Amino acid sequence: MSPRRYARWVNLVGHVAAALPDGPSPEFLAGCVLPDVAAICRVRLTGPMGASTDASRASAGPSLPGGIAAGVAFHHECDHAFHSSPWFNRENVRLRDALLAAGVDRGPARATAHAGLEMLLDGALVEDPRLDGHVRVALETLDAHAGAIAALAAPPGQERWVVGVRRIADSLDPAGYADPASVTLRVQRMTAGRARIELHADQAAAVTAVLAGARPGIAADAHAVLAGVRRDVAAHRVEE
Repeated sequence: MSPRRYARWVNLVGHVAAALPDGPSPEFLAGCVLPDVAAICRVRLTGPMGASTDASRASAGPSLPGGIAAGVAFHHECDHAFHSSPWFNRENVRLRDALLAAGVDRGPARATAHAGLEMLLDGALVEDPRLDGHVRVALETLDAHAGAIAALAAPPGQERWVVGVRRIADSLDPAGYADPASVTLRVQRMTAGRARIELHADQAAAVTAVLAGARPGIAADAHAVLAGVRRDVAAHRVEE
């Protein structure tokens, strides 16, 4: 299974963390989280040529304000670097196998391994209060531009998109990603109604136990993983 299948749940916090050494603007940080926020809202965005695309591949079109477009482009560079990394692929398989061994069904185990790994990584990173503050700035800036970015969604979804952005900006607490039970609940919400990957309540306790066992190792690796993503993105830019 390609990691791209579940890429819509990739590290909201991690994208902000990867950007910080370059002294990004609030608009750039908003762009870094924009594709993930769209995915959380289940809003299908449109590309610069008007072609519909899912949130994991949302393009930065010319209608995006200021540095937001550059932040979206950086988001996708980070996605590529992270999902290509040996660490992600090794730990994703390890977590999936642990979930299967705990009795979680195959579809939910695959989805939970991907999303859970990334949220636990975010939870480790956001323990830095400075990073937590920058994530909140990113969400607040996205909220401030919600009206302008509404045009990125197809007309039937524009109102839902604006409402969703503002709801997430007001309510999302990234610190919750450090809690395995909160991560399990988030995965249940993400997969609800998706027959092949839906995580049902009767398997939630097993998932939480597996995530709790994996959390210390993920936290120990978090800063090295982040450094590797930064390094790979920088190297890719040099090559171009």
